[in-house]
Amino acid sequence: MVRKLFSAVIMILALSASGYAAEGDNAASLPAGTAEKPSGTPSFFEGVWSGGWPNQYTPSSKMNFTLTIGKGGGKGGFDVEYSWEMTQLRNRVVPPGSLKTKGRQEGDQFFIKWKNKQGDEQTITLRKESENKVKARLDRGGVLPPNESPYYESYLNRR
Repeated sequence: MVRKLFSAVIMILALSASGYAAEGDNAASLPAGTAEKPSGTPSFFEGVWSGGWPNQYTPSSKMNFTLTIGKGGGKGGFDVEYSWEMTQLRNRVVPPGSLKTKGRQEGDQFFIKWKNKQGDEQTITLRKESENKVKARLDRGGVLPPNESPYYESYLNRR
């Protein structure tokens, strides 16, 4: 009887220990884009990037801009400052400006989102091309005037 009781206790302990380990091994991973980077490891995208969005009306001119991506990688993401220079589009002038938002990294891509004054979502996606170069795409949301592109693409260089 004692032997059976002792065997049962050993079996329960073994099952509970393996159940605990299995629970830890099968824990759900964080949602995509929220995984934290290892501490002390900087992201490829951290730093200052500059380039220009093409002007669809005057292809020889560009709207120059700078992205400053700060340290981050935790649940809050990366601090991002997006600033642009003044440019002229057809008969209107776009004044210089800047905005601060958050960005997130997923593998070799970096995503930045915000809403413009009209409440339309804007997204910039960066994709690593080489050690000091990324391909950038600005997707413009909302209702656009006829003949306006819903996105712009450009290459940015690290400063």
